Amino acid sequence: MNVEVNQKAPAYSESQILIHAPIENVYQLLSTINAWPNWQSQVTDVSMKGEIKEGATFHWKAGGFRIHSKIHTAKAPEKLGWTGNMLWIKAIHNWSLSPEGKSTRVKVQESMEGFLARFMQKTLTDGMQKNLYELKLEAEKNN
Repeated sequence: MNVEVNQKAPAYSESQILIHAPIENVYQLLSTINAWPNWQSQVTDVSMKGEIKEGATFHWKAGGFRIHSKIHTAKAPEKLGWTGNMLWIKAIHNWSLSPEGKSTRVKVQESMEGFLARFMQKTLTDGMQKNLYELKLEAEKNN
């Protein structure tokens, strides 16, 4: 990753899941940012112009928060990461994918820093678990 998460941040979470779908299919779901609302229940609005590449920006709404993000890593099909700002919080969100036979191991990490970050730990952890589960459902549905 070009930008690593801060494991000592006031809010930090990481998790992983095994998805029974090819790595290319899983990466495609993650990197088609404008389609996130189709399979992520917490994402209600996304606006990204152009292609997925380092330096590209997008704006989205998740969990009621408006977030402004910038992609820092786009290495298909193994890595995707971005930074994001909302209210008084700065976040780093990183996805790492690796093939396991015909399946894909997905690891996600996120850290949040800033004035309100210490109040976000439960929201971050719960949201990450839900997001992984929804990614698995969508990827395996299309496999």
